[in-house]
Amino acid sequence: AATEKEEGSSDSGISGKTIGYYKDAADDYYKAGYEVFEALVAENAETADWEIIDKVGQGTSSEQLAAVEDFITAGVDAIIVVQNSPEITAECIQKANDAGIPYFSLTHAPTVPAGGELAGYSGYDFVASGVLAGEDALNYNNGEGVKKLVMVEGKLGQGTAAAQSLGFLKAYEEAGKDIGGSYEDVAVDKTKGGADLEIVQWASGDWQADPAKSVVADVITAFGADGFDGLYVQNDEMMDGAIQALEEAGLNPGDYWLGSSNGKEKSWAWVEEGKE
Repeated sequence: AATEKEEGSSDSGISGKTIGYYKDAADDYYKAGYEVFEALVAENAETADWEIIDKVGQGTSSEQLAAVEDFITAGVDAIIVVQNSPEITAECIQKANDAGIPYFSLTHAPTVPAGGELAGYSGYDFVASGVLAGEDALNYNNGEGVKKLVMVEGKLGQGTAAAQSLGFLKAYEEAGKDIGGSYEDVAVDKTKGGADLEIVQWASGDWQADPAKSVVADVITAFGADGFDGLYVQNDEMMDGAIQALEEAGLNPGDYWLGSSNGKEKSWAWVEEGKE
């Protein structure tokens, strides 16, 4: 005869799992997401015995692919990835599908191959983030708005970078500003803008401080201190480098509109110091 299940026990079948978790870079933003996941797993009685295999890359697609292949070889029960690029993610999803392992994407919207299956995706609305930045830029200089912008995206093609640029330009278009075309076309074609907003430079800072610092230093050299009045540097690590470049050139970051995202603790300090 069947016996009654002991009080507090579970027959959900979710205990004893092994999860492969890959982060594209050692970024505080990605680390915070992992720490939340780890804490939630630990505090739930049904998942407290899960093993998490944690791998961190240095921003290359080959590392992501190798990590996913390692997870598959290890026979994990699910794979979670903060991706390097949509293209490599499509290949990774296909490999996971072929192995019968659920594949989840975080932060950056993935490209799912034809016939492929993504188990889940969690990420912020980065277009909305860009809209908020654009609306703030429109209030710059007593409502005159930023006129000459340097657009420092993250990793080009990753999805979130293009989404933030799209949102920023959308805010200008919806405010009736001439940006040289529709916001979709300007964002995709990376044109120079229009009468109300000139895009002085489109560049990638690879989500990291040093590449963004080089970008901004080059812009200062090429266009001079008066060649731009705003920088949309799309995460706080890149903004760190941008501020360094401005200060090392003898410029006051507070004299420019500076826009970023993430909301890390150091960004609040920049606001308090009048840098952002």
